[in-house]
This record gives sequence, C-alpha cells and structure tokens, in this order.
Amino acid sequence: MRYLIRELLLSTALLCAISARGDAQAQAPTQEPPAAPQKTVPNFVPVTDAMLRAPKPEDWLLYRGNYQGWGYSPLEQINRANVKNLQLVWSRMMAPGLNEITPIVHDGVMYLGNPGDVIQAIDAGTGDLFWEYRHPLPPREQFPAVHGQRKRSISLYGDKVIFATWNNFIVGLDARTGRRAWQSNRGGNLFVQNSSGPIVMNGTVVAGSTCQVAGFGCYVTGHNVTDGEEVWRKELIPRAGQPGDETWGGAPFEKRWMTGVWGLLTYDPDLDLVYYGSSGAGPASEVQRGTTGGTMAGTNTRFAVKPRTGEVVWKHQTLPRDNWDQECTFEMMVINTPVNPDANAAGMLATNPDARRGQRKTLTGIPCKTGIAWSFDAATGEFLWAKQTVEQNLIARIDGKGLVSVNEASVISDVNKTYRICPTFTGGKDWPMGAYNPRTNIMFMPLSNACIDETARTDREAKPEFVYNTTNVGRFPTGKDKVGRIDAISVETGKTVWSWETRVANYSPLLATGSGLLFGPGHLADAPSLADCWRRHHLFDQWPAIHCHCRRRRRGGWNPVQHDTRGRHGQRQQRHLCVRAAAIGYS
Repeated sequence: MRYLIRELLLSTALLCAISARGDAQAQAPTQEPPAAPQKTVPNFVPVTDAMLRAPKPEDWLLYRGNYQGWGYSPLEQINRANVKNLQLVWSRMMAPGLNEITPIVHDGVMYLGNPGDVIQAIDAGTGDLFWEYRHPLPPREQFPAVHGQRKRSISLYGDKVIFATWNNFIVGLDARTGRRAWQSNRGGNLFVQNSSGPIVMNGTVVAGSTCQVAGFGCYVTGHNVTDGEEVWRKELIPRAGQPGDETWGGAPFEKRWMTGVWGLLTYDPDLDLVYYGSSGAGPASEVQRGTTGGTMAGTNTRFAVKPRTGEVVWKHQTLPRDNWDQECTFEMMVINTPVNPDANAAGMLATNPDARRGQRKTLTGIPCKTGIAWSFDAATGEFLWAKQTVEQNLIARIDGKGLVSVNEASVISDVNKTYRICPTFTGGKDWPMGAYNPRTNIMFMPLSNACIDETARTDREAKPEFVYNTTNVGRFPTGKDKVGRIDAISVETGKTVWSWETRVANYSPLLATGSGLLFGPGHLADAPSLADCWRRHHLFDQWPAIHCHCRRRRRGGWNPVQHDTRGRHGQRQQRHLCVRAAAIGYS
C-alpha cells in the first residue's frame, strides 16, 4: 500500500498569516523541552452537536471542515490580491515519525495529533503549548506495521479530545487539561491499527481500522462518547455460512486477509448516516489468495450506516475482484446538488437512465484508487453516475445500476506473467482528500498519472507480511510525462471543468476557499521564506490560473486548513492558513 520508508525527518507544524500590519517576523522552529509545564486551556467552550453541524467559519472543528467532508473554508480574507503577502508567523517541531495530520482549531486553540500518539493543545495565534499528552505504547519493535503511527485526524466533541491509538485504543482526553478521561481497548493485537481517526456525532464515536499485514480482516466500531464503551462492531469479511461467504471463491475464512476501513469517514446529520468504504484483500493475485472469480463481498464497498447501532442502511461494491490494491476506502462527500449527468462527458462510464433528475442529496467523490468518480443518492444508495479521470484498465464497464465488470485481461490470473496495470498501487487517487466549493458546485481532486508493470511473486509463499506479494515497476500512461494532476469536476453533470498537470506527484489534500482560491500540495523545505513560496506555484484560482508554487524536494503530505484567531487574539486581526508539513523520504 505504501512505499518503504528509507528516510524519515522530523515534522513541523507551521502557521502562516496575512498580518494587518504586514510586518510579521518569521520565527525559527523551536523544540519543546520534554517536561514542558502543563497549562489549562482558558475559557474552554464545549463543542456541541449544533456547532459541529454548522461550524463557525473561523473554526476548523472537523477533519475536512464539516461532517460532509468538503475541505472548504468560507473565509475570504486570503484572496488573489493579498495571498502573495502570506508570511510565517510561528512554527514548532512535532514528534518524529510518519505524519499526515490535520489540526483541529476551536476558539483560537489548535488541537494537534503527532506521530506515536502525542496529542497537543497549542495557542493557534502564538504557537505556545498549553498541554501535551503522550499515550503509553509498547516498544516500536513489537509493532508489525507502522500504519497506526501516523495520524490523519483527531476529534473534538463536548469537552473531550478523542483519538485512536497505534495499539488500537480509543482514548478520550479532557480538552482543557489533556488528562486522560477514559480509554477503550478494541483488541485484535497489534496487527489492528487505525490511521484516519474517529468521527463523533450525537454522542457516538465511530472508528474504522486497518489490518494491512494481518492474516485476518478488520472491523468498524461504535462507542459511547461518555466513557468509550463499545456498543457495536461490524466485521467486513463474511464468515462461513454468512451472507456473502459464497462470493469468496471457496477460500476458507482463515485465508481472507486484510480488508479494513482506513479511509476518511463522512456523515450527514439530516439523514443520520455515517459513510465509509472498505479496502481490498491480499495477496493481490486472486490465484494466490484462492478466490478465483470471486467478487469478495465486503471488500471495496461503500457503506451507509446508522451511527448509534451500526445498522447498514445501504451498500454498494465499487470494485469486485480487486487484483491491484485499489482500496475503495477514501472519502465521499455529502452534497446537495442538481443531478443532471452528461452521458457524453469525457470519461463518463455510466449514468442511471432511471434516476430522477433535479435536486437531491448525493454522496459523491472518488472512493477508490481507480480514479473513477462516483455519485449515489445519499439516502438510498441509488446509483447516479460514474466517470473515469486518470487512465485505468481495471474496469471494463459499469451498467446503469452501477454494477461493475472488471477487465479480464488485467486480472492477475497467471502468476508467471507481467501485466501492465493502470493506475498503480498508490492510485490514480490515494488518501489525500479532494475539496468541494458549494458556490460553484465543483469538486477538486488530487490525482496521479501512473501505471505499473505488475508481476506476482512466485519465489516465496504468499503470506500476510508480504501484503500483495508482487513486484511492480512504475511506468507513465501512454502520452503522459507528468505524474501530478488536479481535476475540477462538476458535481451536477460529471463534466471535467479543467485539468492541471505537473511533473511531481500531488500527494497531498486540497483546500477550497470562499475567495475562489484552491490550496494545493506543496513542501516548504526549499523555499527561502514562506512569502517567496507563495509567489511560486501550487495555489490556484479555481478557474484555473496558477498563482504560486512551493518547490518540494521530497514527496510528503500537507493538510491545509483556514481559520481566524480573532476570538482569542482580537487585537491581532490575523487570518491564518495552517499547514502541517511532513518531510518524509520514500524509496
């Protein structure tokens, strides 16, 4: 699922701002001493369900800004005219390790997850530390995988900071002091981990899990927010005799490995449905895993679930017979939109001829590494349309009801043969999240133009620790010489409004703003100053001129959010774009 790590540097939390005075001075990153004094967050206001349903524009209360997963800030203070004046206000070193976090900001306080289950409350205006919590973990060498070391999100609900740990606990901290209030052990030994964090609504915590090197499948759990007690659990892989068992090609239950839910969860408060997607199975070749011809129920499926009970209201498998690690676990956004798909739009694979046109609430996005955009009715799961973005040769067709037929020529049925596969194991789209602007009804997606030559390994026994058990060599798709790409797609019609490409991979989330800007991936390591960085590239007018660019030496993730700290620092009148920048080297 990931490249092997060769080099790992410290991460840095950065804050940049447009100052009212325009003369803010950049400060060098500082390392907090190990025994920094703990402080209480002053005047803390508990986060209510009403606040989460309609977040204040100056806060960033949820992973993607709202339950629906839009990655959108309505703030307009950073605009085309003044974005060139962005400057570094403060920075601080983060704990070492894999890092893909999005900070949560509430009333001028930033709650920040660090690698290795270090949680911090930080003054978002100054970078000063209020408190830090370090979760006790087993020695590093006891963990069979590092997926849970990283964090993509933590949650803030009531007076608690809630997160999932590397060793598979759900933990609730007092948001004022950082003291642990409760913890719930989900079990499953150290093979069960979590990388994308929980989502909380109406007093219920819902969290997925990843079993990437496990000889079994994973699950999703629901917990009481008051004490962490587990109230429901849903396994993804059917057991013998259960519905869907017959779709696993005769493979015994103990040979059904790895399927989990490690992508972003979204939620619709009106329908009271939480949405998540599952991953595939290992090894990659269906011959080696013993599932020849089996569609593998539970894998690569979008679920709509009642958060209090775990009841599955609807589900739809977006990729059967996955032989290519295409993991359909990524976010899908809840969007109220007119539905008028254009059957003649470039890349359109299918539209539902029976679907009602006009306004409705949809679940729309790119859930899989295939790079195919899907749209469903959010309430019922009715298929609306599906559209290809990047080159792919895995899906042959999708019918008018959304039923997928794979391309038999790409199925890894001969373990002695090399197959040209598009896209790669890191996907036409991977976990980096897209963004949606409700003013234009356009979604923006970070994509990759890449293929591989995939060969099953026959020189060893296929085991869980070998994951997909393949050898892969990267290739460009025909006619392409740039890997990175961003597409702007109409949510109403499925048409691509514009597409932009760059030589480097766009392996980071996007942020759309009310001022019409789109913040894209960038790494600040090579920029002489942040102000210089903003003048270069990778900030977009959403129609689609490029305004500025950050040069990047290494591929890494960043998660931009926008907030306003005037509530706590009214005299400063600063609007901030907060970025978690991780300097990570991959081999």
